[in-house]
Amino acid sequence: MDTVLFVCRGNVGRSQMAEALYRKYSGLRAISAGTKVPQEGPGKEGKMLKDIPVAEPVIRCLKEDEGIDVSNQRNKSLTPEMLERADRVVVMAEKETIPDYLRNNEKTIIWTIEDPLRKSYEEYCKKMEEIKTLVLKFIEQEKASPERE
Repeated sequence: MDTVLFVCRGNVGRSQMAEALYRKYSGLRAISAGTKVPQEGPGKEGKMLKDIPVAEPVIRCLKEDEGIDVSNQRNKSLTPEMLERADRVVVMAEKETIPDYLRNNEKTIIWTIEDPLRKSYEEYCKKMEEIKTLVLKFIEQEKASPERE
């Protein structure tokens, strides 16, 4: 497995958590993106997470519970090129925000994880634990995959 792409709606919460946890526990490359990231200026990258108020509980949960600092990560818009470069794609976005080219791709798997946006800090941490469980299971499945050499 070379690169895993994690996708949610805004690339502020769920996919950032999954990317950070996957990197920590697998030691492998991961990227994340969002299906509906507000664009500011040229390029496909948005703001640093530390500059996005709703990202504060994401930053705090990952730092306090996992020792991971994502404050300087940027939220990025999903592009077809990202999908092409990824070996596996894990989508946590709401169905209505998933583009057809992502939904209909054989690399894509879907995790149903509710967005904790604007919920309590504790809810964000519960969501992170839910994502961590799925990430660890995903890593084990990938290790056991016959395609992995």
